[in-house]
Amino acid sequence: MPIQYRIDHDEGLIYTTWEGDVHAEDLWNHWQTYLRDPVVMTLRRSLVDVRGANILFKGDELSDLIKTLVTPTLKGKDWILAIVVASPVQYGLSRQFHVFADHFSRDRIFHDYLAAKMWLLQQERDEDDQP
Repeated sequence: MPIQYRIDHDEGLIYTTWEGDVHAEDLWNHWQTYLRDPVVMTLRRSLVDVRGANILFKGDELSDLIKTLVTPTLKGKDWILAIVVASPVQYGLSRQFHVFADHFSRDRIFHDYLAAKMWLLQQERDEDDQP
């Protein structure tokens, strides 16, 4: 699997790593599992490291996945997300995610992993959106 995640219960964070070739189908499969995980749905604070990924899908595919899978699953809940990128393609797709997911995601894009983690640890979900 080119996308994997782990949960750090002590920090209250979800760490997701993308590596190698990542197609829209890979993201679909990941989100299918990820969004069914009750701990993930409780925490909803993620650090996503895409620096090792060769992203092989376009913005319209990302938009479709968000509309058909993520938004209906979240049912109005928010998400806090730090995305770590290394290339212009990764940055561009992360910016597209930011636009497509603005109705549920409070996110920032970073080039520095530690800065992303520090920002994320300082973020709190909205009081009325707690599990």
